[in-house]
Amino acid sequence: MFNAAIALLVLLALLIARDAYRKWSSGLPPGPPGLPLLGNLLQLPSQFLYLKLHAWSHQHGPVYTIWMGSQPFVVLGSVAVAGDLLDRMSAMTSDRPPMIKPRVFYFRDMVLMVQDRTRMWRAQRRSIHASLNVRATCRYNPMQEQEAAYLALELLQHPEAPFRERVHRFGSSVIFRSVYGGESIQLLPVDPTKRLEKLTIEGMNASMPQNSVVDLFPFLEPVIQKVKWLRKQADGWHNRLLQEAVPLYDTAVPTDGFEAATIVHDVNSNMEKYDMTKSQAVWMTVALFMAGQETSVTAITFFALALLHHPEVAERAQEQIDAVCGECPPTFADKENLPYVEAIVKETLRWRPGVPLSAPHKVSEDFEYKGYIFPKGTIFLDNLWSQTRDPAVYSNPEVFDPTRFLDKHGNMIPVAPDTHLDQLGFGHGRRVCPGRDFALNTMFIACAYMLWAFRFEWPVDDQGKEIVREVSELQDASFTVSPKMFGIVLHPRKEGLEERLLAALGSSKI
Repeated sequence: MFNAAIALLVLLALLIARDAYRKWSSGLPPGPPGLPLLGNLLQLPSQFLYLKLHAWSHQHGPVYTIWMGSQPFVVLGSVAVAGDLLDRMSAMTSDRPPMIKPRVFYFRDMVLMVQDRTRMWRAQRRSIHASLNVRATCRYNPMQEQEAAYLALELLQHPEAPFRERVHRFGSSVIFRSVYGGESIQLLPVDPTKRLEKLTIEGMNASMPQNSVVDLFPFLEPVIQKVKWLRKQADGWHNRLLQEAVPLYDTAVPTDGFEAATIVHDVNSNMEKYDMTKSQAVWMTVALFMAGQETSVTAITFFALALLHHPEVAERAQEQIDAVCGECPPTFADKENLPYVEAIVKETLRWRPGVPLSAPHKVSEDFEYKGYIFPKGTIFLDNLWSQTRDPAVYSNPEVFDPTRFLDKHGNMIPVAPDTHLDQLGFGHGRRVCPGRDFALNTMFIACAYMLWAFRFEWPVDDQGKEIVREVSELQDASFTVSPKMFGIVLHPRKEGLEERLLAALGSSKI
């Protein structure tokens, strides 16, 4: 027993020494000290990880390394560093980490967001780009205008309902109709997105590193593959998702009342061109819905919270809307003349990015950057929260200030060709969100409609005191971060607002 204990201690000492030497000689940027073998694993919170990484950026600089066991993760916390490594070096930094639990057992490597840059990934990206590039998204503008009118009407007719609940219906309906077609969800007896939403939450939770034993101990993968009981949860999720996604794909119809073809119809028409199978197409389209639903809702919720805290911003936007649109609700034809509203959208996405820690990137070949060596397999954590607070780019970054995107004449400032400083929340390089133009359009028309229709005020208690939700009070839903539930009172700004909204709906093609 004594000899066995000595041997065990010697082995442990050797493992610790080997681990320490590997980290010391890695050539990676230094970072916070951790424990032998475990690295920084026990220092990482289960929620709001991006805040911990942001705090470490203040101590260790815009690029530093943390270790989860023997796996290094390099944190990118400035606009310049992320631009260099993820945009300009994207040919080498656009793969994904193994992510065994979600990729192998839940998604079975069929979800675009977590795939490496394989032939299948490129085919899906080309297909999505054909449907959602900046010109193609315009075909959905009438539908988005209609949904924005429905949103305003619901907010007016049901002031007792939670604001987020109404915004959620709007966001779900817009992305669902663009993918699968049909009528507005408001007009349907059963909301077809509810089951997908539940499955999305389960899938996103499975994607978080702290929820995956097999990603911490990869040697367990073959064991789980062989034991059906260990795969029960993942297999069940996979089968339930297909039970929802396949019928939706097979029964997709043109977006009701509009000429726009759905994304499903686009894919079916071009399946041979992009060398895609039906199975790949089913997964690609349902993944678009899963990614687009909650992110839009989160962004619009942050927009409302920002305007409650900054009524002067709402007033300035409403002055511009009234001057341009008058008594008629805004449309996309007015967008060019509403730069302040567009600036509010961009500032909302910068001020509180709904996905503050973007999906990680993996290095596909060795390279050197500023004296550091990044070997193949290194994982980059794209901390968008730190980047959108980069003082070298954004003055007073914690302040909500739409004018940072406007020149002295109130016009949008052009973004430098090799940057996307007004869209950092959509990620970097070859992994930038392919639906960003569609998402920006959705948010613009929703925000413009609400600003045109309502004044935003806090609710008050029995003593007449405002019930305020602070901007720092957030909830972490694994993939997204959003404000905790808050109350909002919306006062109509127009006489006969209900009639005006009904008229706008009556003039749309429904």
